[in-house]
Order: sequence, then structure tokens, then C-alpha cells
Amino acid sequence: MPGEKTEKELLQEEVAMGHAREERERQQEELKNRVSVAAIVLTTALSFIGNVKGDRNDAAGSAKGAAETARRQAAELWAYYQTAASERVTMEVARDRIRLDLAKRGLTRDDPDARIDALKLTDYEERVRDFDRQTTQVFYRVQELEAQEDVQQRRSVEPSRAVFRYELGGKLITLALILLSVTILSSKRWLLWAGIALGSIGLLVAFDGYFLLL
Repeated sequence: MPGEKTEKELLQEEVAMGHAREERERQQEELKNRVSVAAIVLTTALSFIGNVKGDRNDAAGSAKGAAETARRQAAELWAYYQTAASERVTMEVARDRIRLDLAKRGLTRDDPDARIDALKLTDYEERVRDFDRQTTQVFYRVQELEAQEDVQQRRSVEPSRAVFRYELGGKLITLALILLSVTILSSKRWLLWAGIALGSIGLLVAFDGYFLLL
């Protein structure tokens, strides 16, 4: 009858539909294979980035800790220096008062009548010299600690910059892996290329974290 398909035509349509279904399955399988390869590469890179980031983070933390220790010690010594300087002024005032008193009395420190004053004067002078020696040592030690703090602060800059790039690269790669997972569920080829592009950007950012080119 007109309009009815013959058995041959139906068979041809069924064969064509089978070929189309096989082609779709082949494309889906190819897409899954590509997603799997990309996911393996990005997962391996993410693991490597995590290890390197941990090492650089430890280096930055160690340098910052050393800088903080040097800063704290310098602050403590500087406080001691200021206290010692104040005490030195007090000793100088007491020494000068004795000298002035002896001068008013017309005596020298070698006179028998000025024996007690001479002992006090000698004690104050020795203490002033001790203060001078100690404060000089403290002053130079403070300078050394401040220099150490500066060196450690500068040493922590590079690892900190690297850690920031590793973290950013890791986040981009993680987002790329999410896109690849969605690709398998939706079979959208553009999601595969979006995931690969995003993952590549993450790898470049992490690569820059290792060499710090930018």
C-alpha cells in the first residue's frame, strides 16, 4: 500500500539507527577517555603542587618565626638598654654631686677626711664604666638582631609569593576537575575543553610559583 514502508526500508532504518547509536556511544566513550586522561594529569599535578606548597609554606613559616624571634629579642634588649642608660644617668648625677661637694669643701679624693666620699666616688665611677661596657654590647647586639630580622623577613617573601601562586593554581585545577566531572554526566564536549583550559591556566600559575617569573 502507498505510504507504507517495505520490510527492506524498515530494515535499512533500523540499521541506520544502530549505526547512529554506535557512533554516539563511540563519541561518548572517546569523550570519557579524554576526560579520564585530563583528570589523571590534573590530579597528579594537584598532588605535586600540594607537596611543593607544603615545603614552601614551611620555609616561609620558619623564616617568619626566626624574624619574630629576632624582633622580640631586640625589643627586650632595647628595653634593657634604655633602663641601663637611665640608671647610668643616675650614677653620673650621684658621682658629680660628690665631686662638687668635695670641691666646695676644698678636698680631693686622696684627703683622709674624704675617705668615705672617695670610696663612694670610686664605686660610682666603676658602675658607670660597667654600664658603658654593658650598654655598648647591648647596643651592638640589638643592631645584629635587627639585621637578622630584616634578612629573615626578606627570606620569607619569596616562599610566601610561591605559596600564594600554588594555592591559586590548586584552586583553578580543582575547579577544572569539577568541570571534567560534569562533562561525564552531561556529555558536553565544550565542558571538556573548558576544563582543560582552566586546568592549563592553573598549571601555568603553579609553574610560575615554582620559578617566580612574574
